[in-house]
Amino acid sequence: MGPGQRRAALLLIAVISVNASYTVLIPFVPDLEERVGANAAVIALMFALFAATKTLAQPVGGWWVDRWRANGVACISLLIATAGIVLTAYAGDSATLLAGRALWGVGEGLVSPALYAGMAALCKHYDISTSRMMGNFGSAAVAGFLLGPLIAGVATPLGLEALFLIGAAVTAATAFGLLTAIPAGAAPPSEEDTATAVPVADAPPATRWWIWVLVLGGLDMFTAFIYSALEPVLPLYLSSAQDSSARSAISVVFVAGLAASGLGMWLLGRFAERLRLVTMIQIGLGFMTAGLAGTAISAGALPVAAWFVVFMIGYAALFLSARRGIVELKSASANQGKAFGLFGFISDVGNIIGPIVGVVLYEITGRFSFVVLGALSGLLLAALVLAAGRAKGLLPSTRAESHAPEPVG
Repeated sequence: MGPGQRRAALLLIAVISVNASYTVLIPFVPDLEERVGANAAVIALMFALFAATKTLAQPVGGWWVDRWRANGVACISLLIATAGIVLTAYAGDSATLLAGRALWGVGEGLVSPALYAGMAALCKHYDISTSRMMGNFGSAAVAGFLLGPLIAGVATPLGLEALFLIGAAVTAATAFGLLTAIPAGAAPPSEEDTATAVPVADAPPATRWWIWVLVLGGLDMFTAFIYSALEPVLPLYLSSAQDSSARSAISVVFVAGLAASGLGMWLLGRFAERLRLVTMIQIGLGFMTAGLAGTAISAGALPVAAWFVVFMIGYAALFLSARRGIVELKSASANQGKAFGLFGFISDVGNIIGPIVGVVLYEITGRFSFVVLGALSGLLLAALVLAAGRAKGLLPSTRAESHAPEPVG
């Protein structure tokens, strides 16, 4: 294993740790309700505060990365998250619980652009395939989400406080590990960047990198919006077809979908670089459209699981495409922290509004809501197909992959 692979492995372990530390909380919601005497409104606010502070902190983290260095920002951000975890663990009233979750969200938001910038720096320093690294990154994120509830189930006898303190210790250790994993200095310019460098006097008057960040962020916001709309709707839909509790059916559907997404990202990362970015986006939208439309056919657990797997393969393709676009965007290479901060801010808006729109739509239209969401994906796909041929000259310039990148994983 080369130095680039070792550093990449440390970064991926950090991604797993961050996501697992978040989802490990979910099974302990009843314990938190009992400990602090929280009602449903406080629990809802606890999750909403985390999402809001994480969203708002991402542009700040991106600016900080560009002003300083990604590894230092990542370390301090995770230490802030560690403080939030400890505060949550010892919370004895609603105000302390909400403060802990808000601080936790700030740390998670600040670290997100640092992790992405660190990934991009590793790709540049060690000539690692961007698509392959992004595929591994996405798979690690999904693995963390799946691992959190599993850890919570196994470690339940330890109790909430002890488990959270262990999580805080792991997060703190991860923070210092990122100091080693992420390159501290700027990557040396590639041969291609040197060969294609344009003198300042001859450069275009304004390179609007942020416009393409808005476009790619909008794509990811749409992807997050559709997925997060399904999170509350699929359980309601599955429950309508069950005579007894639908808990097992819901678990099967989501585990199958998340597993398919993680595996899909890993596989797509190994050949995505051979495809144009627009082609990858079209493939992703096609799978999402088919999966959503098929879900409306039957509310049985197995049919829904099968169509959700199709949907999640499309989700994986869009997840990779949006982030690959940011990493390879030449005009944003000097502002990569800001680019990922703005990208994450826009993307997370989809996670906030998706569940609200999804539930309202399902209450009004029932199973037809899946057709409506599928139609939105289909319309975006049709618009992209029509626009792609006419706008080739307007597409953003991306860095070409090296002919012999170092493999990771």
